[in-house]
Amino acid sequence: MTITLEYMGFFKIEDVPSRTRIEIDTGSTVESLLDGLHVKKEHRAHMVPLINRQRRTFDSILQDGDNLFLYFPVGGG
Repeated sequence: MTITLEYMGFFKIEDVPSRTRIEIDTGSTVESLLDGLHVKKEHRAHMVPLINRQRRTFDSILQDGDNLFLYFPVGGG
């Protein structure tokens, strides 16, 4: 199945530019996808996955045609 992966400009995933359509196995979760892409656990601590513009958890199962956006909330003051 195919999903679209998007993420913020300052965050880079080796060999997978933002807005890339990628093939994943049926039943893949956000976590398993990130494991397969070698995204470090420490980066995930600051990341919020949005599937089809809805906030989800890392154990959410991805579906064919989903758009996964990796969002990094910004704080400050």
